[in-house]
Amino acid sequence: MTARAIGIFVLVLAMASPALAGPANSVIGGKKLEQDMVHSGGVGYPSILYEWWNKGKNKLDWGLGGDLVYGGSWTAATTNRVNTGFGTFRGGSRYIAIGLGMNGILRWHLAEKERPKVTNDVGILFKPGILIGKRNNVSDAFAFGIRAEVGAPVSIDVHERVSVVTGGYVPFTYFINKGDNNNGGLVPLLVRLGVEIKANDNVAPWFYFDLGPGIGFGQGGGGANTSFAWRLGAGTAFWGVLGKNKNKSDVAEPMSSEPME
Repeated sequence: MTARAIGIFVLVLAMASPALAGPANSVIGGKKLEQDMVHSGGVGYPSILYEWWNKGKNKLDWGLGGDLVYGGSWTAATTNRVNTGFGTFRGGSRYIAIGLGMNGILRWHLAEKERPKVTNDVGILFKPGILIGKRNNVSDAFAFGIRAEVGAPVSIDVHERVSVVTGGYVPFTYFINKGDNNNGGLVPLLVRLGVEIKANDNVAPWFYFDLGPGIGFGQGGGGANTSFAWRLGAGTAFWGVLGKNKNKSDVAEPMSSEPME
């Protein structure tokens, strides 16, 4: 029922406008950046995030990101139950009590396909990173995390102000825990449903919800286990608001329009 409603919504937007551009700069999808520099901040679960994006050469965009993690297994939360030796609890949704993560961002614009009512952009995403944090419900609680996320984001411009975002993501995460042999990791296989909206020429709010199976593994967990994995976030991308990160063409245009004496 939900999938049918989303499909009808996308179809109505596609029929509503022949000018399908969507937001100029995508931070959760697959479109190539148009601005030299874009900032993005948001809140969700399992973290609050900030990302600093830069337009690279040819089809490449790059950036840096930071996370304040307060739950889940950093890159996703799960419904998995974990046996700690002191009892069983739903550890996947609160594995990290608090942590600070940092990651790099690389996105390659793979392809663009224009149709009469829809424009599709596909990219390849890679996010390597590290985390230092405190585990939940464990006395010797220090944890060091390693992240290697790969994804194939897809942006679908269905309206002059709206892009629907989908795609597949695999945010592989591995934790090295102090004081025990319970090192382990998580391999979520996530599908995204998101949207980016052009609020004005410099601001584009976004929202996403990722859901799929999660495969957990570890030394102290008795082998691999499978559960649902998920993450969500909502925030805003912005650029050019301070006049310091506009493209050179944007700056040159008003200068060229001045009359010559």
